[in-house]
Amino acid sequence: MRTGTIPTGQWLRKLQEEYSIIIRQSLFFKKVAKASVPADFKWVRQLYYLSCDFTAAVALRYGSCQDSRFRNAFGEHAAEEVTHPSDLAEWMREFGFLAADEEPTSVPPTLETLAICAYLIRSVIREPIAHQIITINLMSESIAYDMFSAVNPKLAELGLTPKGYWQAHAKADMRHQVLGLDLIPQCDPDSSTGRAYIQAAWEAASLFKQLFDSWSGIPAEQKFKIPGRPALLLTDQLQRPEEAGNDGDLQPE
Repeated sequence: MRTGTIPTGQWLRKLQEEYSIIIRQSLFFKKVAKASVPADFKWVRQLYYLSCDFTAAVALRYGSCQDSRFRNAFGEHAAEEVTHPSDLAEWMREFGFLAADEEPTSVPPTLETLAICAYLIRSVIREPIAHQIITINLMSESIAYDMFSAVNPKLAELGLTPKGYWQAHAKADMRHQVLGLDLIPQCDPDSSTGRAYIQAAWEAASLFKQLFDSWSGIPAEQKFKIPGRPALLLTDQLQRPEEAGNDGDLQPE
């Protein structure tokens, strides 16, 4: 399958949108919509770990980046994230999720929380910048935007004022998710580079879906997996008319 001159950022955004739709249909988002008491948000203890390691990842990325095209943007991103773990801990204490002398890490992370945190750090240490843009920005920040868009109004409804950490994310995530997307190497999705991009997006989406499932208490054997082959990507939206009948292989390799 070919897409001609379709910009890479455009077909990647289509892919991200489809994965976001799947994740927003998960039990986690349904539970957020039905939340009626503060105890329904006990997963914020897991969110603290993600906040810490995401902040570490973007700081590490800035510190190790030698490409001038990305360095300033990475520095801005890191600077905007640096206080988020402490901001979240402060909010947790104010609204009773933490006792006055309790450490935010007194509740251990789930394996799924550890998995996504480790994946983001690995992306910075082991993967090229394009991978980092897809996983840390396009996928992580868009999923975060969806989460805060759902959670913040519910927190406000229950008197758990979504200030500080919550308010900062609501403003920044939409901008962060497209950071650097226009600068990564252009490619068709059926090229080797395009398939690597798709694999990265699928990995991030799958790990975040597993993360939300663990926060919702879903048993492992009942968890729905993100499909490896998106139904939307490059079918009617991006194919050339003469190729609309050919369904290219976009499964992660």
